[in-house]
Amino acid sequence: MTIAERTHTHTDTDPSRVGTRPGAGADDPVTGPMPAISLHDGRMQVHVRRDVTIVTLDGGLDEVFATEIAPTIPGALAGAEAVVLDVDQVTLLDQAGFDILAEAFGAATAGLDCCIVASRLSGRMVLERWGVTEHHAVFTSVADALQARAFADNGYGEGWQPEPQTHR
Repeated sequence: MTIAERTHTHTDTDPSRVGTRPGAGADDPVTGPMPAISLHDGRMQVHVRRDVTIVTLDGGLDEVFATEIAPTIPGALAGAEAVVLDVDQVTLLDQAGFDILAEAFGAATAGLDCCIVASRLSGRMVLERWGVTEHHAVFTSVADALQARAFADNGYGEGWQPEPQTHR
């Protein structure tokens, strides 16, 4: 069950009430993270924390899945101020699939701050081999990414800048 399903009742499907709790009045404030949008049988979820849109992928990211989700990226990121792509739950990372996804994200996030989350060393090594780390910061958790952004906003640290590459 997704956050959106737990937050809304089956009868509470009015789009104007997205972000409200069941039984709450239209003017009642919403606290906590916005409900997740769950797409593609739950394999892609989108939610907002601290004004950052977080896209979480689950399962295999191959060419077929990437081709399926790429057209939904612009709509999912509409109005985003900054974006985290969380590939931590991706079990198969195919370069052709990642390239398709990267192109869709690149077009939808032009001019926005973006970073990637990959906690497993093997995932980070693949991203480094593909040259992704030369253009995007990679963090081991969403919390670390959000913290780095908050620190940079307050004058501490580099934020979401890619780390300088050292060639061996």
